[in-house]
Amino acid sequence: MVSESIPPTARPKLSARARLQTDKITGKPVLLYPEGALILNPTAHAIVSLCTGRETVEAIAFSLATRYQNSVPEISNQISAFLNRLRAKNLLELI
Repeated sequence: MVSESIPPTARPKLSARARLQTDKITGKPVLLYPEGALILNPTAHAIVSLCTGRETVEAIAFSLATRYQNSVPEISNQISAFLNRLRAKNLLELI
């Protein structure tokens, strides 16, 4: 399991084994991978959608803090916790 913190300058990207798509039955966003699927809530979907390898964790936090009208430090902690869970499942790479 990955437990080290993610640097704010890291650029997260979904791994090649993960794919973001919309469930055909429910219309909800899901993250598919060989061992299963994660149904994403709106916040998780917003985070995963920004994990393209182009934006830094810091930029993602700023974008979502603005979107959800929250503080960057609070959002940053939540984003890091979620990204670490994805990393633990080998669904996320850091560039």
